Amino acid sequence: MARLHQRVAAVALLVLFAVAGAFAQGEVVTLTDDTFEHQTQASSGQTTGAWFVKFYAPWCGHCRAMAGTWAELAAEVEGTGVIVADVDATANPITTDRFKGLVKGFPTLLLFRDRGVFKYTGTRDLESLRAFATETFSAKSEKHDVPEPPSAFARYFSLSTRALAVFIIDTHGAFEKAGKTATRDLGSVASGWRSGGFAGAVASAKSAAAASPRTYGAALILFSVVGICFAIILALITAPMPKSVPREKKDD
Repeated sequence: MARLHQRVAAVALLVLFAVAGAFAQGEVVTLTDDTFEHQTQASSGQTTGAWFVKFYAPWCGHCRAMAGTWAELAAEVEGTGVIVADVDATANPITTDRFKGLVKGFPTLLLFRDRGVFKYTGTRDLESLRAFATETFSAKSEKHDVPEPPSAFARYFSLSTRALAVFIIDTHGAFEKAGKTATRDLGSVASGWRSGGFAGAVASAKSAAAASPRTYGAALILFSVVGICFAIILALITAPMPKSVPREKKDD
């Protein structure tokens, strides 16, 4: 019975390794904040193999240019124990912040092996990448310690910082779009004034508001809030101050 259990465990282990190998070898693995440490075991022994990870941004032209080479590399190193992966830095701030000492631009290529991390700084051709991942990494790059997984506070800080950055970018884009819309519609209202006087201007303004209800609705709300705040501040400033009564009169 004991031997049977051992055989079953051995077969299960072989199947697990086969499935993991089929998934990882020969193709680019996508890593996220939730899967990075679990799959790479970067700071806990690296028992799943050597991982060559590309940190990229979707808007980065250099990242897009090397996407084909990166996929070819995954097939090229199949069977060597090297797993090729990538991380979208814009969508995974926790992992990106964890390696902020090494990730200072895009793309950044980090090789996790020999219980350390090596940063690739060479040319991005297939042969150079393959040689670095399998042979020359220790001669071409300094070995760095792998940072420990971030604490709960660090994870929260990374997510909050990213949310704030996205909000600022979206707000800037919204204001830029609103400015272009207002400039266009102002020209339309001016044209209506020239062609039809006051009635023409009103008709053009109504058409513009109907075409962009969200833009002008948000502008109306914004101006209303600003107006209310201004009125409250003005009321506080101009409100009469209560006169102080001398202590002698209070006692009387």
